[in-house]
Amino acid sequence: MTDLSFEELLNQTANLSRPQVEIGGELQVAKPAYQLLAVDVAIRLRPTAADLDRALLGRFPQAVAVAYLLPTDLAANDRLAQVTAATTLAEAAPAESTSVQVTSGFGISAGSRLHLRSATDWEEVLVAQVDEETLTLTAPLNNGFAAGDVVEAVVSYDVLGVLDESAAGHHLKVPLKRQEV
Repeated sequence: MTDLSFEELLNQTANLSRPQVEIGGELQVAKPAYQLLAVDVAIRLRPTAADLDRALLGRFPQAVAVAYLLPTDLAANDRLAQVTAATTLAEAAPAESTSVQVTSGFGISAGSRLHLRSATDWEEVLVAQVDEETLTLTAPLNNGFAAGDVVEAVVSYDVLGVLDESAAGHHLKVPLKRQEV
């Protein structure tokens, strides 16, 4: 059953990624690499409020925000990245590039976290400096991207837990912790 009233409240979008952890030869756990699961996931994001989220904050005291979304494959430790600005690459950016040219730098500043996406690759990078449409990155790209590929400024949140608030598969309430740069 579709609840159009609830869906109208979902006025923001986010990318969903899941950690993939590899174990090395000496049983050393590597830093997780995130795999992109979904883009343009409709969400409603709001800061936590003591009066509204009393039970939630008792279970997840580190939560700084709450996201509401339709039921989806979401789990603790996943990452929701709220899209705050979107543009495209103005020119190709080969692997090892330390800067990229975008069609618009609006909404992107030094310290911004970016998602670069093509049909086959995805990468998260940090911006060191912005000079109009030239974005200098804090580290070289691992993958190459073509002109026209998507560039999104995002605010990333770690999913602390997933609650089916109505217990009927109507919507999910997700406590979040902002991922620091």
